[in-house]
Amino acid sequence: MSVNRENVVWKTRDGTWSIGFFDFWQTGDDYEWDVEYDHSTFNWCSTGHATKDEAEASWRGANPGGHTVYLEPNSETEKYDQMAAAWKAEQSTRRSAFGR
Repeated sequence: MSVNRENVVWKTRDGTWSIGFFDFWQTGDDYEWDVEYDHSTFNWCSTGHATKDEAEASWRGANPGGHTVYLEPNSETEKYDQMAAAWKAEQSTRRSAFGR
């Protein structure tokens, strides 16, 4: 099964790899294609992987249909690092709110 979702895989300055899926909202009846993306926030991410392949394999959902890859750290990947940190902080807050 596949569900097209925009995502990015990048190498961080510390040499590890991360993957992030951009947040989105549905704009029509087609769950897969009638969506708009918010490229300033992730709705899921995973960080700290030793290789690009490990980062890609960390996604357990439907095949997203491809992604953008940044092989070297740059200003764009620094933005993604910040977005990933914000997403993780939000997840930690949610777990605390539910006593987890």
